[in-house]
Amino acid sequence: MIRVTSTPPADWAERIAAASQSEGFAEAMRLMGYRPLYVWSAENAALALVRGWRLTARANLFATGAPWPFLRGALDALAARGVPYVKVGDTMWGVAADGVPPDGTPRLSVTPRHTFVLDLAPSEADLLRGMDGAERKIRKAEKEGVVVRPVESAADLAAFCQLSHETSDRVRARTAYTDFPPAFFETLHARMAGHGAARFYVAWHDTAPLAACVFLTHADTMLYYLGGSTRNRELTAKQAPAAVFWRAIRDAKRLGIRYFDLGGCTPTEDVNDSRHGVYAFKKRWGGRLQTFYNVEAILSPFAYRLQERVVTPLWDRLHPMYFRLLDAAHVLRRLTRVPTSSPVEPGAQEG
Repeated sequence: MIRVTSTPPADWAERIAAASQSEGFAEAMRLMGYRPLYVWSAENAALALVRGWRLTARANLFATGAPWPFLRGALDALAARGVPYVKVGDTMWGVAADGVPPDGTPRLSVTPRHTFVLDLAPSEADLLRGMDGAERKIRKAEKEGVVVRPVESAADLAAFCQLSHETSDRVRARTAYTDFPPAFFETLHARMAGHGAARFYVAWHDTAPLAACVFLTHADTMLYYLGGSTRNRELTAKQAPAAVFWRAIRDAKRLGIRYFDLGGCTPTEDVNDSRHGVYAFKKRWGGRLQTFYNVEAILSPFAYRLQERVVTPLWDRLHPMYFRLLDAAHVLRRLTRVPTSSPVEPGAQEG
């Protein structure tokens, strides 16, 4: 039997297979306008992040490690709650081959995704020898005096958020891209950094922040999730992003983590493809290219057509303003917060 609850069961942390299913990640995604639903059975678990209501509702379902029979049941459960469209996974997470629906399943489509995964068992020296250009960038950053530090203060986090925002602005000038508000990173840091599930870093040259990345950790894997960097031409040549990745890799090894997932990419050798730069950067680290899958499910064709023709184009234009409003509301709530005395019991069934 599959259950869907608005709060996680007490043993949720033991059920999940990826950081994207964690309660801390779910709470951070509230700042993006999502409401989390915890979907689980005796053997499997998934996190559904739902935005909108009724005809406009859409969900992202994070179900790493789940087989297709569980996913089919989870999709049916979300359809019963009036969600017209569900995407299983995103560019960073998805399902393995056993989570893919059978060929010909109606109103479902499957998209292969790719990522490079680096095995951290070899020594640091062997890892450097296995790279194809990343090691030169690391040495360049060291020679230029780039210093990478974990985010430990409000000022550090503010620098992180500023770099992320600058990068979002650049990317949005070329294509649709989500601009994550500061409140998202503040919540992610507050809920996940303390126990090592999220690791935030900023690379500095003197007092200038050059690059920032956050990595999410679960079980034996650390995954690159989000980042940002300066586009000051005098500073980009210092190769700060490579310095951040190398610091994260070394920390992962020190912590006994076995795999370093460089995050999703699109394999292409076409230098004119806007995705080539990300692919080329991640390829240089010597990881093994692996495939995972996203599944898109149209649970209500009429509502989906409405979303695609009206809601999605509006969202692409207006979501930065929406996130700024959410961010302002978060700050206001924090300033006026009063203690509560009646927390919701874990596992409470959503009405």
